[in-house]
Amino acid sequence: MNTKMKVLALALLGLAGYAGSAVAGCPGSPVPPWTAAPALGGTVAIVAGGLDGSACRMESALTGDSSSFATVEDDTPTAEPRYRAAFMINADAVNTLSAITGVFVFTASSAAGGNPPISLSIVGDGAGHVFLSYNVVNGAGALVGSAQLAAGANHVEFDYDNGTSAGSPGPHFSLWVNSNTEGTPTFTSAISATAVVDTAFLGLAGATPDYSGSFNGTAVQFDTFDSRRSSFIGF
Repeated sequence: MNTKMKVLALALLGLAGYAGSAVAGCPGSPVPPWTAAPALGGTVAIVAGGLDGSACRMESALTGDSSSFATVEDDTPTAEPRYRAAFMINADAVNTLSAITGVFVFTASSAAGGNPPISLSIVGDGAGHVFLSYNVVNGAGALVGSAQLAAGANHVEFDYDNGTSAGSPGPHFSLWVNSNTEGTPTFTSAISATAVVDTAFLGLAGATPDYSGSFNGTAVQFDTFDSRRSSFIGF
């Protein structure tokens, strides 16, 4: 396998209805390279109108309590010490989130269990602004922080590296929000980590109780997911 965890990931996602494709219409549900679309108290749908101007996008909505989830699952990673991923998100429909109202939008987990190496969520400030928050395994604790999303579609990319892969520049976590230049991440920090990535979930999960009470049935939009071992993805 080369530096991409998904061979021709964007093209394949295009056939799945995420990136541009020549396929007429949009499939009703995700197809390979996604391995599953787990949902409990929520829905995942592929609908017309891609966030990058292509044919289709994914919409995830929760309809249950805080235990609900509606995601797509990628089992392509295999004990990856370095994991890079990118996707687009439009959270305008929930831009009245408060600072204590949030929901996970991406999680990378390890087959070994324990806390997920990377979790991304969205929260607000009650004034129409949405923030992408990160929680990254960092020794006995976690590296946490957030970056504001713009209105409309946003490009998100991150690089998680526990420092043990060949050619690694050292253990670190970097995040790009609407930045297309590898050398100027929105945030970057050294970390202390040994966790590896085996599975990724994109979509809504683990909402706070007040999110479930206020935004049940409200869809957040996603598009153009890609993941790699080392090379910058960009847009």
